[in-house]
Amino acid sequence: MAKSAIPVDLYALRPSDGKLDQALTVDSTSGGVQLTAYGEIVTHVFWTCEAAQCRFTLDGSAPTTTNGHPLEAGDVGVWPASWLRTAKFIRTGSTSAILQVSPLTMSGV
Repeated sequence: MAKSAIPVDLYALRPSDGKLDQALTVDSTSGGVQLTAYGEIVTHVFWTCEAAQCRFTLDGSAPTTTNGHPLEAGDVGVWPASWLRTAKFIRTGSTSAILQVSPLTMSGV
């Protein structure tokens, strides 16, 4: 499937004032690693997956090299910020993935 640009302007999103990007190293930690959740002003996050494949879960279960949704190096997306509270990540190979996350706020919030 071809990757396409995300029409962020349709969501009326802007960078969140005073909130910093996060770079999460997704290693082989048992049970998965998690991003730090932002405060209420952050409604969404823009993310990129870099360097290697990883997997993630959203249901509280631990991701493994075969359990969870795969993210490939080069994948990008926009998620609701609420996912940061439950998303757990683990690398699938010997190289750690890097998730780069930028906080966004929906206009009017």
